[in-house]
Amino acid sequence: MTKNLLIARFYVAVQFICLAYLLYSGPWLATNYWLLVLEIFGVLLGVVAIWQMGIGNVNITPIPKENGVLVTSGIYSLIRHPMYLAQLLVVAALVAEYYSPVRLAVLLLLMVNLVFKLHFEEGRLLTYFDGYAAYREKSWRLIPLVY
Repeated sequence: MTKNLLIARFYVAVQFICLAYLLYSGPWLATNYWLLVLEIFGVLLGVVAIWQMGIGNVNITPIPKENGVLVTSGIYSLIRHPMYLAQLLVVAALVAEYYSPVRLAVLLLLMVNLVFKLHFEEGRLLTYFDGYAAYREKSWRLIPLVY
């Protein structure tokens, strides 16, 4: 197994452990109206991102699929990693709804992991897709107008 594949699997493992803990340790639906709206927006963003990417093009590891296609339209014209943003919106709403210091720490760990994962992924995308460098100049990584 290559070093890149080990690193990729590590990021995915940390991501899934954090998500599992946050979903296991509290309710899955926010009862606060605004947090529920945020959670629903995150779910919708994730569904739209998967639909626009194409289910056959989705890969949970931050390594491009062998016959993968670079998607730069739709939500991807604004954000390069909308699925990561979708996850963060959903679980941030859940952590705010049912707060504990441990849940906050796990959310922060997830955020840091996703930032490292997306940087790792972008390094692979740069070498895999000829147009990725130009696409990167025209889009935001995670949060429009911020990052």
